Amino acid sequence: MSTPRRGGQHHGDKRTVTRAASRNSDGHGAGDLSFGSTAGPRFAVAPPRPWAPPPEHAAVFAQPPDDPSTLTMLWGPPGEVPVAGFAAAPEGRPDAFAGSASCLPLARQVGGQQGARNFVVSPLSFHAALALVAAGARGETQRELLRFLDSESLGELHRAAATALVARLSDLPQASFACGVWVDRSRALTPEFMDTAASRYAAVAESVDFLKNSEAARQQVNDFVKGATKGLIGDVLPPGSVDSSTALVLANAIYFKGAWARPFDPSRTIFAPFHLPDGGTVRVPFMTTSGFEDQRQRVAVFPGFKALKLPYKNDDGAQQDAFYMLLLLPDGETLTLNDLYDKVVSSPGFIRKHTPVDEVRVGGFMVPKFKFTFEFEASHDIQKLGVNRAFQRGDFSGMVSGGNGLIISGVYHKATVEVDEAGTVAAAATAEFMFMCARMHPPPVDFVADRPFLFAIVERSGVVLFLGHVVNPLVG
Repeated sequence: MSTPRRGGQHHGDKRTVTRAASRNSDGHGAGDLSFGSTAGPRFAVAPPRPWAPPPEHAAVFAQPPDDPSTLTMLWGPPGEVPVAGFAAAPEGRPDAFAGSASCLPLARQVGGQQGARNFVVSPLSFHAALALVAAGARGETQRELLRFLDSESLGELHRAAATALVARLSDLPQASFACGVWVDRSRALTPEFMDTAASRYAAVAESVDFLKNSEAARQQVNDFVKGATKGLIGDVLPPGSVDSSTALVLANAIYFKGAWARPFDPSRTIFAPFHLPDGGTVRVPFMTTSGFEDQRQRVAVFPGFKALKLPYKNDDGAQQDAFYMLLLLPDGETLTLNDLYDKVVSSPGFIRKHTPVDEVRVGGFMVPKFKFTFEFEASHDIQKLGVNRAFQRGDFSGMVSGGNGLIISGVYHKATVEVDEAGTVAAAATAEFMFMCARMHPPPVDFVADRPFLFAIVERSGVVLFLGHVVNPLVG
């Protein structure tokens, strides 16, 4: 299978399963899946809108050598997430992380390979794409996908918090999610799969001609993703990813834009050194709250690292913050960036347990501005985590006619994130790890993110929309 290409125009009959969810916000992600055979066209699905900030992803399904059909899947993380705001801690239900948490090991595996590169993915976008594929898979192909998604059945998967969040993202002012399915004219989606795609992911389905006009079909998918991410991600399917053997493409897009609950004052932004992994330094712009006598933030101190919770402005009228950014700052001695990754992945409840709850007095307070894009092909990493049949000779007979024997030939993910003063990052929280006494006035806590750190964008239920790390705020 070849890699995706850009270009083209809308071709083919259009069949709307249900209208795509509306978009908004500043982060987004998108993904595509395509199935094909050496003898015929492919089917494509466009990524749903934002669950979380800016990742974009797509998967491409293709047929193995000598196999009559192939499946190609493309994934992409949210596109751009201007992080300028704080969000409240999740409620902490035991099952809150069901869904996107199952994709955290993938984020850890890929993130750990990046060395001195900035990194961001959307676990939620990956979850949505793989969950939709699992709904159309059968036999051992489906069982492997369910194990990866930490679910014993499709019913349990559909009840996961991440799946539920996808369904309501389009109703939230800060985020949106869009999903699309493109199938070649020579094939047909099964009624059961169409119902699942429409009812759970608000997917739109279109019939296209991959056999005779694959480039136009590829452009149609990219246009869908571009619209869903407000132009931040326009090429989830690279040139060559779709050809005459493509049978189907699935894509989803997540878009998130949050304003900080307490915006930073741009006039207080300062330039200061940021310490790089190689021992060097660069001068970068830091957002600060200097000058306030009694500044308070949601900050918590744990063995080897500090945590900061920055809530986003809540526009849905609820008391609890709908979304927030969590920064985890290792001390670099007791814990390294990789050590923190391991802790986040080893315990699904780690983020919830280490999200500050109470505000405390802070002394030095500096958070760097940053903006960057990260993209990668994830098929090999997913296989290393136990999903093999879908990439070798899968059974997707529950998705499309003639789906037995299709394979996923590629999984592409692309994400963009941006953090600045506009999103409000002025509220810090304290987790239950810290103890405060109103009469004792404990000394202020410093939170100066002048070295590599992890960040996550989290929804109030605990679902992780975006996860990444910053090692150099100046590198885009």
